Amino acid sequence: MITIKAKPLTRDAFDKYGTYINLLDNEALASRSISPANFFADVVPLDFGRTTLPTISVCHVKQQEKKVIRFLEAHQFTCEGLLPLDADIIIFVGTPMGKKFDVKNLEAFYVPKGTFVKLNPLIVHGTQFVVDQAEAHVVCMLPGRTFKNDMIAQPLEEEEAAAIVW
Repeated sequence: MITIKAKPLTRDAFDKYGTYINLLDNEALASRSISPANFFADVVPLDFGRTTLPTISVCHVKQQEKKVIRFLEAHQFTCEGLLPLDADIIIFVGTPMGKKFDVKNLEAFYVPKGTFVKLNPLIVHGTQFVVDQAEAHVVCMLPGRTFKNDMIAQPLEEEEAAAIVW
């Protein structure tokens, strides 16, 4: 099993996967909005396509003894938004290579609570891992029923799995 070391979010490291913004940082919000205070409009554009309406889902993530990647997924036609509400999390992302996803092509990132992450279409990802709490609630923004109509899913055999360390 390979090991992937989680690293802090930085523009240089994360730009090829999408974008992120700390929604609790008023200066960062003001720099990306047409409104400089109080209501920060349109700070992260999300392309959900035109097939179904955007929805809010919640991932209830529980602490695990080991942070092992056992499942990979990607969406061909839509981006995905993630927002950890009550705890810091680790996410993993990668770009597709060939017909099958591979954990060797993944990177892991530490995402502080309150930081919104947008994943571009076709970015390989999967479940989130809570860092130092018993559980986390992560808002997941996708078009309705994406898990049925725009998901490339790949369960991993034990020998294909990877562990994340922080």
